[in-house]
Amino acid sequence: MKSKVFLLLMAISIISCNKKEDVKAVVSKKDTLNQEVVDEEYEDNAPDEVVLKGLDFPKTGGNVEAFVPEPCEIKMKAEGFLNDDDLKDIVIVLQNKENNTDSRATLVLLQQETGGYKLQELSWEAMEPEYTSDGYKLYDYEEISIDKEKKLRIELQGVGAIGNRETVYKYINDKLVLVRIETFHSGAGSYTSSDYDLVSGEVDHEITNTMVDSMPSVHEIEKFKLKGQMLFTNDNPDRVLENMYK
Repeated sequence: MKSKVFLLLMAISIISCNKKEDVKAVVSKKDTLNQEVVDEEYEDNAPDEVVLKGLDFPKTGGNVEAFVPEPCEIKMKAEGFLNDDDLKDIVIVLQNKENNTDSRATLVLLQQETGGYKLQELSWEAMEPEYTSDGYKLYDYEEISIDKEKKLRIELQGVGAIGNRETVYKYINDKLVLVRIETFHSGAGSYTSSDYDLVSGEVDHEITNTMVDSMPSVHEIEKFKLKGQMLFTNDNPDRVLENMYK
């Protein structure tokens, strides 16, 4: 009988020791009040977010899809003749399909005589992100096109203070150059259309009086000093306008 009691006490003691060891195993630190803090097992298995500026775009490709790596999607596309050959070129605007506030890439793909396309120009400035970081959509309407004069046009239309903006690019000496910016803004009692010629250095402001039924317009012509060519790859059109008279 005594031996059974002894064995029972030994078993209880072993179990108690094991429980104490288990508790000690999870107690890893104390806070400033000398209270025991238990570490929670934590493992972040979420992959790092990919931003488009971190991607390497191929220099050549057999088709347009070759220039659309994950997580990109084609937001806009235009086809036409941009350079001096008779091969139809393509311009695409790529967006991060997992993050609509990410920077957008605009790619100019020139068709090659041997087939396929060459990435001739890549701009992070021609297009703003679709949404701001606080979820505000910048423009309600966006379109890109290549006209009969071999010019790339990017048209943006917004509501309120942001207004409308159209930018025009043309190849000059093998560089895609920003040659014109057209803007439209409406205000109390009037609206203003401005046509900035970045080749001649002249801007035509057309101001329309909406307080009168006939809505008369006046033109104001101004000169501005050019600071060199504004390039598709480097120059943000909004910054160009902001710095024009500085």
